[in-house]
Amino acid sequence: MKYTPNFLSFTLIVSAVLLLNSCEFLKEEETPTKTRMIGTWEVVEAYNEKDSSIIKQISFPTTVFNLGSDNSVASTAGPMFMYIVYGGSEYTKIASKIDQVFKYADLNFNNGGEWFIKNDGVVDKFTIEMKLEGLPGQIAFKDILSMLGVKSSLLDFTIYHMFTDVYVYMIDDETMEWRFTNNTFAEYNTKNEYGKYVLWNGVSTDTFSKCSFILKKRSKSLKDIVAASLKK
Repeated sequence: MKYTPNFLSFTLIVSAVLLLNSCEFLKEEETPTKTRMIGTWEVVEAYNEKDSSIIKQISFPTTVFNLGSDNSVASTAGPMFMYIVYGGSEYTKIASKIDQVFKYADLNFNNGGEWFIKNDGVVDKFTIEMKLEGLPGQIAFKDILSMLGVKSSLLDFTIYHMFTDVYVYMIDDETMEWRFTNNTFAEYNTKNEYGKYVLWNGVSTDTFSKCSFILKKRSKSLKDIVAASLKK
């Protein structure tokens, strides 16, 4: 078959366009998951293991994360992690006291933490550690633990809840999903006078709620999002 110059030119143009599109696709796919996760995210959907919505139970007034490039976490996720760690049935015992413990209406975000993920490449799992503690002058965090049946010898002001192998799926650059599954590993610690971790056995690490969350990326700051939520 004889190819005309016009046909050859058309073929070269089509091939070039396909090559450019392929390169753009590969470039997008190769953006590290960590890079895509850095920023401010608001939880817009939340479900327990029965696929029932729990968004109202964890939002006081809303659940927002700021994931820093230095692995830092600032958030209003105290209620969310109380639900995950202590379970829905136990959570109802202290739900009315949650806002008194975390006091996000005062725009005080003392319950921070850290997150860890591979620095390069596309991955589907990460680690998050959240520090939960009460605020001075309010119902103490250890009082909440007492209501949940934690032994007096195990009561503490600050507990570090770490979850390894949390599933993360980047739906697009503005939306991601987190899942706490049976393959997620939990570890709870306090710290001693030297700042070293001490294993905390106040609640079993096997009984945390297997929840899923949909998060949307936001351009506003954590404080501005919370302030706006309080006006709704």
